Amino acid sequence: MKNTPITENFLFQKAYAKGRRQAGKYTAVYILRDLKNRRFVASDPLRRPLNRLGVTVGKKTGGAVERSRAKRLIRDSYRLIEKEHGGELEHGYLVVIAARQSIAGAGCGDVRKDLERSFSKLGILKKEAGAP
Repeated sequence: MKNTPITENFLFQKAYAKGRRQAGKYTAVYILRDLKNRRFVASDPLRRPLNRLGVTVGKKTGGAVERSRAKRLIRDSYRLIEKEHGGELEHGYLVVIAARQSIAGAGCGDVRKDLERSFSKLGILKKEAGAP
């Protein structure tokens, strides 16, 4: 399923200022409870809450090609996490993922592990009781 993007600048600023933060090697993740989520629940055919995803990459990361690659890596890693841990990932949040400079040499698996670790520490990715 396609992610619902965060497009308004004030939502990014709100997530940075009031959200919880967890920094990893390749990304920094900010989460904040989405108060307007009921609007998206009403428009979803399955009537379930969604996470809105925002991705930022600074100019220090590199040129346009490197920044676009970093955004693709982050979006794909988030999609894989959502697909793999669908029932374990809590929904109803604004999720802003900011790329760090070290993402330039990373692969998709590295970024995915980094995001999983950040989500677990923030408490929105619950591991099953039987999982190691």
